[in-house]
Amino acid sequence: MLIVDLDPQSNSSLWLMRPDRWREHVSRGRRSTFQIFDDALQGKNRFDFDEALVKGVITWTGLTDLPRLHLLPAALELLRIEDRIHELRPSAIYQILDSALGMQFKQYNYVLLDCPPNLYSTTKTAIFSADSCIVPYVPDYLSLSGFQVLAEQVTEMREKFAPYLPGRRRPNIGALIVSHYRQTGNVFRLAVNELELSMAALREAGVLSEQTVLLQPYVRHCVRVAESTSEHLPVILYAPGSIGAQDYADLTQRFVDLFETKK
Repeated sequence: MLIVDLDPQSNSSLWLMRPDRWREHVSRGRRSTFQIFDDALQGKNRFDFDEALVKGVITWTGLTDLPRLHLLPAALELLRIEDRIHELRPSAIYQILDSALGMQFKQYNYVLLDCPPNLYSTTKTAIFSADSCIVPYVPDYLSLSGFQVLAEQVTEMREKFAPYLPGRRRPNIGALIVSHYRQTGNVFRLAVNELELSMAALREAGVLSEQTVLLQPYVRHCVRVAESTSEHLPVILYAPGSIGAQDYADLTQRFVDLFETKK
C-alpha cells in the first residue's frame, strides 16, 4: 500500500514519521510531493520517486513493523503551490499527479491520496487520479453542510474532467467513513440519520452514485487513537486491544470487501 500525502499540514507524514526524521527527509521539499507540483510549474523533472519514497515507513521497534506500507511524504512548501498554479492550463493542472505517478501507482494494490480538507488544486489533481473518493465524516451539522458542498463540487469536476478521461472511470464519491462516533445520547445517532437522508436526496438528484455507501462500523471515539498519533503509530500497533483498533480493523475489512468487488 502507498500513502501519498498531499496536505501541506503533512498530518499523514507526521503520524507515520517522527518529526526529526520527517524534517530531514523532506528538507527544502525535494523528497516530497511538493517537488511534483514544483516541477510542473517550472517545466523541470527533478522529482525522483525512489528517492522520495519511504518504504516500510513505521519503525517502532527499530525494525520495519509494516514493511509493505510505503509513504510519499508532504512538505510545508506545498502551501506555495496554490499561489502559482493558475499559471498552468486547467487540463495540465488536473493531470499533474497522474502524469508523475501513474506508472508507480500500478505497483501497488491500494494507493491512498491524503488530501487537505478543501478543493484547491492539489485536491483536484488527486480527484482526477483517483478511482473513488473516500470522505471522512464527523457526525455534526457543519460536517453535513460541508459534505453536500463537496458532493456537488465533485460532480462539477467530473464533467470538467470528462474530455481528459477517455476509457477511464470518472471520479466519484465511493464511500463515507464516520469517525468520532459516541453511542451515548441521541446527538450522534441523529446526525448519522441526517447524513443518510442527505445521501438519499443527493442520489435522487444525480449528485451521488447509487453505489456510494456509508461504511460501517462507525469508528467510535477512542482516546487511544488520539494517543497513537503522538507515538507515530497506527492504533492497531499502539493499542491493539482498544475499541479504536477493533473498529479500524473491521472497517478495513469492509473497505477491502467493497472495493475488491468493484474491480
